[in-house]
Amino acid sequence: MLSIRHYMRLMGEAAGVPIEPETQTQLLDDTMGMEGVLLAGVPGAGGFDAVFTVTLGESNHDLVRAWSSLNVLALLVSEDSRGVSLEAGDPRIQEIKSKVSAIYIK
Repeated sequence: MLSIRHYMRLMGEAAGVPIEPETQTQLLDDTMGMEGVLLAGVPGAGGFDAVFTVTLGESNHDLVRAWSSLNVLALLVSEDSRGVSLEAGDPRIQEIKSKVSAIYIK
């Protein structure tokens, strides 16, 4: 992830576009140093509006506290113990079901 971020910054500099602005670089570097953080970066085309991180276990609580103290809002997403599932109201469900005959997970 550090290499990806490095090359994204270089690409931004070459294009004259702040893909990972310095303010986000500092936030992401500090975040990467926190216990339980696997990776952190800037999604998509970058800019000043979003960052992401992947954490282990309950370390997201420390992340929320740290980011909140900097006026950064954390929107948490976590795994579901059921795994991947299709919602009954999803209009794509029939198309997906018709293309999958069986799934085997080892």
